[in-house]
Formats: sequence, C-alpha cells, structure tokens
Amino acid sequence: MRNLKYLAVVLLAALLVACARDKEPAEAAIKQAAQTIEQIRGEAAMYAPDQLKQLEGSLKAAQDSFANKDYTAALAAAGALGAKAQEVAKAAADKKAELTKSWEDLSAGIPQMMEAVKSRLDDLGKAKKLPAGLDKDKLAALTSGYDEAMKQFQAAKDAASAGDFTKAIEAGNAIKQKGMEIGTTLGLKQQ
Repeated sequence: MRNLKYLAVVLLAALLVACARDKEPAEAAIKQAAQTIEQIRGEAAMYAPDQLKQLEGSLKAAQDSFANKDYTAALAAAGALGAKAQEVAKAAADKKAELTKSWEDLSAGIPQMMEAVKSRLDDLGKAKKLPAGLDKDKLAALTSGYDEAMKQFQAAKDAASAGDFTKAIEAGNAIKQKGMEIGTTLGLKQQ
C-alpha cells in the first residue's frame, strides 16, 4: 500500500514536471498563432469570414486550455493553427481573385452601355418632336435615372478600389439593370 502511494506521488510529480515543461512552448505557440492570425485578418475578414471565425475559435480553445493549465492540449491546439491560418489566407486570396475578375468583366461593359444611353438621351433632348410614348417629363426622369446610375457607378468603382468587390459587383449589377431599362425605354437595341 505504501509503495502504491509512493508510486502515485512519483507519477503525479512526473506529470506536473511534464506539464510545466510544456508551458513555455505552449505559450510561445499561442503567441505565434495569434500573430499569424492577426497578419491575415484584413483580407480573411473580407473574403473568408467564416473560415476566419473558425480559426479564431480554435485559437480561443488553445488559450482556454492554457488558462486551465492544460499546457499539452494548448500546445497541440496552437501548433496546428499556423497551417490553418495559411489555408484561410489562401482561401481569401482565391476568393479575392475570383471577385476581382467578376468585377473587371462587369465594369468593362458598363461605360459602353451608359455612353450609348447618354448619346440617345442627348439626341432626344435636342429633338423637336419626341417618339411616341415619350414626353419631356419622362425624358427628364430618364436623364435623372442615368445621372444617378453614373453616380452609383463611381461609388462602385470606389468600393472596388477599396477592395470591397462584393459591394462593387452588387452595385454594378444594379447599374447594368438600370442602364438596360433606360435603354429599352429609349428604343436602344440590347447587346
């Protein structure tokens, strides 16, 4: 019985030494993981927010293990976060590239379409007689709609320049739709 108590004390002491030995590496691994996550946070928050949230949850779990003095678990959890952070960074970069291409494709056609609309509005504004179904008030409303769409297009370009391609694409699609509606009302052929 006495040997059993002695063995239990020795095992407990060995466990405490092993845990204490993992404390510094666990603390360093958590610090490194937090720094890595902070480095990728900007683009990850914009282009891979769900994956970033999972990554932050894993970091929190490692920090909680450390706070509970489970240094071995904290070290194991934190050790894997660097690779996960790189995966999130790659996913964010891929999503950004996809959205950038979509914006470039969308925004390339808008100026040409809106220029055709503007030209038709200018021609009708100078005309002595307007086509059937179009009066001066309706023409003024269409011109106002065109002006508003062009302001929105500038805002969309600004959003794209700031890296918010989701907002830019959403606005670009609305502008394209508005331009097509105005063009149809003015009798322009859609391409």
